[in-house]
Amino acid sequence: MRTAAWRIGTAVVVTAIFVGLYLVNRAYPIHPQTPIPMAHAIGPGIGINIEPVGDEAGASCTTGFLVRDRDGRPGLLVAGHCNPGGGHGAVEIRHGGAFAYRTIGTFTETVHDGSDWDDYDIGLISLDDPGKIPLTSMVDGHPVTGIAESVAVGDVLCHYGIRSGGALCGPVVASEVNKVRFQTGGTCGDSGGPVYRLREDGSAEAVGIYVAVSDGNYSEPKCEDPHPFSIAQTITPWLSAWDLTLDTATGREPA
Repeated sequence: MRTAAWRIGTAVVVTAIFVGLYLVNRAYPIHPQTPIPMAHAIGPGIGINIEPVGDEAGASCTTGFLVRDRDGRPGLLVAGHCNPGGGHGAVEIRHGGAFAYRTIGTFTETVHDGSDWDDYDIGLISLDDPGKIPLTSMVDGHPVTGIAESVAVGDVLCHYGIRSGGALCGPVVASEVNKVRFQTGGTCGDSGGPVYRLREDGSAEAVGIYVAVSDGNYSEPKCEDPHPFSIAQTITPWLSAWDLTLDTATGREPA
């Protein structure tokens, strides 16, 4: 999985050196596969169950931003560690009823080098024909209208996760091209969800994908423990590496 990461290796240039206090923890455990919230549309912030290839255990995560490939086909960005093993894991949502699960696509890109500050953690789900399920770029009621050109210490970012049950927001304490750390909590199952900055008009600027919690040292993070910081993998380098465009349509039937 390192091979894919090298496509953008030298493009990830440090823009703001993070303070020593804010260190990145070791691997962030994923949430085991469990019932997920019902999704009425496919877009950022919905719950997914992943069926990995091979003997890896399944996982539950949150989806990130809706994107389009060079041929206009839709996909979803998500954390790479949501796809244990790195194969073409199948992705399903709950749609229509308490036990109505439907496969909507598979992982076509997975990069998960680890959870240190300089490691990469991102994946791409390519969507199958969603049938009558609409696609949307709304996140927590906010239309995604573009990508944040830069993120500075002090900016307020939000992330939306299915296990936290909504949006959590806090100020940025460290910002680089590859990763952003901001002061708010999270838990397992939030992984993969959208990290964004709100504009004054109420629209959302895409920043990254939620990948980890942090307690300020190198201890092993656990889902049950509270953590004051969250980590986002930025998406701009990967949109370029995978020839993707951010989808900003707020709601429509599938193309």
